[in-house]
Amino acid sequence: MEPLTPDDPREVGRYRVLARLGSGGMGRVYLARSPQNQQVALKVIRPDLAEDPLFRRRFAREVAASRSVSGPYTAGVVDAEPDGKPPWLATTYIPGPSLQDAVLAGGALPESAVRELGLGLVQALTAVHAAGVVHRDLKPGNVLLAADGPRVIDFGISRVVEASALTGTGTTMGSPGYMAPEQIRGKGIGTAVDVFALGAVLVFASTGRGPFGEGTAHLLLYRIMHEEPYLGAVPERLRAIAAGCLDKDAARRPGLPEVGAALGRGRPATALFEPGWLPRPLAATPGTDPRHILVRAPGDRGGTGDRLPTTGPGPHEVPAPANAASGRRRVLLAAAGLAASAALGFTGWRLLDGDPPKAGTRLWRFPLTGVLVNHPAVAGDLVYAASNDGTLYTVDAAKGERRWSYTTKAALGSAPYLVGGVVYLGSDDGKLYALDARTGAQRWTFTTGGIVHSPVVTGGVAYVGSSDGYLYAVQVSDGRRLWRFRTGHDTHCPAVVEDTVYVGCSDTRLYAVNAYDGSKRWTFTTAGAISWFPVVTGGLVYFCSTDQTLYAVRAATGQEVWRAGGVAAKAGPAVARGLVYCGGGRELRAWDAGTGRQRWSLSTGGDVGAPVVADGVVYAGSGDQRLYAVDAVDGQQRWTFTAGAEVHPPVATADAVYFGGADSRLYAVRA
Repeated sequence: MEPLTPDDPREVGRYRVLARLGSGGMGRVYLARSPQNQQVALKVIRPDLAEDPLFRRRFAREVAASRSVSGPYTAGVVDAEPDGKPPWLATTYIPGPSLQDAVLAGGALPESAVRELGLGLVQALTAVHAAGVVHRDLKPGNVLLAADGPRVIDFGISRVVEASALTGTGTTMGSPGYMAPEQIRGKGIGTAVDVFALGAVLVFASTGRGPFGEGTAHLLLYRIMHEEPYLGAVPERLRAIAAGCLDKDAARRPGLPEVGAALGRGRPATALFEPGWLPRPLAATPGTDPRHILVRAPGDRGGTGDRLPTTGPGPHEVPAPANAASGRRRVLLAAAGLAASAALGFTGWRLLDGDPPKAGTRLWRFPLTGVLVNHPAVAGDLVYAASNDGTLYTVDAAKGERRWSYTTKAALGSAPYLVGGVVYLGSDDGKLYALDARTGAQRWTFTTGGIVHSPVVTGGVAYVGSSDGYLYAVQVSDGRRLWRFRTGHDTHCPAVVEDTVYVGCSDTRLYAVNAYDGSKRWTFTTAGAISWFPVVTGGLVYFCSTDQTLYAVRAATGQEVWRAGGVAAKAGPAVARGLVYCGGGRELRAWDAGTGRQRWSLSTGGDVGAPVVADGVVYAGSGDQRLYAVDAVDGQQRWTFTAGAEVHPPVATADAVYFGGADSRLYAVRA
């Protein structure tokens, strides 16, 4: 902490500025107090950025995204004025050191503390992803240690600076030791990049060193791309989950529920972070000095958590092999700015191949012999698309070239589900397929008595509905049935949160089923069939029925909270940033997730299909042959793309939107 200088403001917005905490990429950071006596870390944007219209727009979008994140282990934005002169934002003040400072001062954490830390981070990232945000910069300096558990900070905001003039030659942005391979390449950036970073953070917490050692930025990036992580010092019982998170193939990484299950080993969340969860030397690390609790912007120089180590040999401090020269040149380019553009999803075009394609530009189009009736899936550098010709197509995400395909004995209406290096797929031939995600080799099949709908996989169990009137739980290791729950009618696509499976049925009911034994918890009855994916977040379940109604009910009891009419049964919902998005007739609409009050609507030229939300943009296909890109907050149309026929449900990454059309094509369009 430093005293204020004559150049520093005494008041910003409604906050009284108390002291200077530091400065960095965004501007200056102050300790401030609200009229209600709440202490905050106040970031005031530096003048040159404040005058950049593009920066202001990005800043406003990311502030809105970050404010929508809420969870017990997040420390988010509590106030902001993106249009202020200058712009500013206030973040929660956390009384504790960063994980980076604590470990450097007191040494590595014991295994028990690492497990609890990891469980807190899993919950934090789950909340971040539920808001439609990918953190992209999880690192020890962005994890604060409080007496009641860790806090994750700076989700989303870092990308704003990374898109600014800070990405000039010689400037390294992001945190190279914690970036996933696809993040470095700038391809297929999704929630799996946070799982990779989580694994790296767990290694640092348990050993005092990152999994790829120390060194210059380009050396760390090279190791991530071409070498295996150093896990020899990680406690044996943590090694497998750390290795899984750090898999170079995003499709093989575990999901957050699997990470939590491996770390918790059945321990309930309510028992976490009791007094003494941190060992005494770490708990005593100074935390009242704001230098230790500063919520830093990228590039801040206020503490060791933001500085890249440049001295001291790492565990892999060896020259790159001669035949890796091409790869080294690319990584050297990354060190000069590609790391920043990759984290933003620019895929390196600006540095390697000129300006990136304009948003809404077609990147490629892949021909099919059938039609994709459901959304594709993206993992790492591959797109998985299930066609009603009975074939699962796997396509290179960057080039649009076929990698492999697998053909079943009937049409595929299921959406593929990928986790742990396996793609799970339901088929009209009555089977659930488990296929190797890289080769297409069949692992096993599970047979039901009817059409198998889209599965969901978590905790080592695949949950899937069938038209034979059952919801099944299948063990993913060998395809063995664990239990089945009878509805008596066509049972559709489930969602699983914690220990409950939520699934809609053609008998007009939404069922809540115990995930462990298949026993019924509650049902909610509508006036029509429930045939699409329910969404569970913030303690509520959102789903649509053929009675043209969108429902929000309590996840614990099934009690109705609100409903809205005029929607299509298979046109949503998607939920992100405190809003629910759904199509109804020729409109895309948004409601407040808590109250059901309509926020906005957008008219289109055809019936709107199920939307998806990514990076503050809602993407939805329409019967008018267009893909619409719409601002998630205010509903303003950003751009449209015209395909050759009706556009079916899309999936989106930071780089591209992928979708099928009624013209038997799989499209990739620049996001």
